[in-house]
Amino acid sequence: MYEQIYGIVPPMTAPFRPDDTIDEDALRAETGYMIEVAKVHGLVVCGSTGEGHTISTEETRRITEIVVKGAKGRIPIITGVITDSTAQAIERGKAVKDLGVAALQVTPPHYLFRPDDESMLKHFEALARGTGMPIIIYNVVPWA
Repeated sequence: MYEQIYGIVPPMTAPFRPDDTIDEDALRAETGYMIEVAKVHGLVVCGSTGEGHTISTEETRRITEIVVKGAKGRIPIITGVITDSTAQAIERGKAVKDLGVAALQVTPPHYLFRPDDESMLKHFEALARGTGMPIIIYNVVPWA
C-alpha cells in the first residue's frame, strides 16, 4: 500500500499554541488544506515533522483523531510512532487502533548503538503482534 502512494503522502506538522497545547483549529485547517487544496493521497501524522518524538501517547491519539475525522475516509491516515521502548510503541499503536488509521509508521529504536538485526526484528514483531496493525518501518539511516 505505502509503495503505491509513496511520495504523495506528506508528513503533517503538529501545530501547538504557546502554552504547549495542540492548536486543534489549526490542525483541522491544515487537514482540510492538504486534502482539498493540495490533493494529497494520504497523510502521516505524528512523525518526525509532526513532533512525534516529543509528544505523549494522549497527544498522539488526539492529533490522529482530529486528522482522521477531518479526512472523513477520503484518504488513508498513517500514524507515526517514535519511541525507544517497545512497550511505549505498542501503547501508542493501541491508542490509535480504534480510530481507523491505515498503518503505523514506526522508527527503529534510537539507542546510542544500533540494535542487532535479531533484536530489531523482535521489536517490530512484538509491535505488530501487540497492536494487530500494519507496520511501515521508517527508514532511519543507519538504524533501519
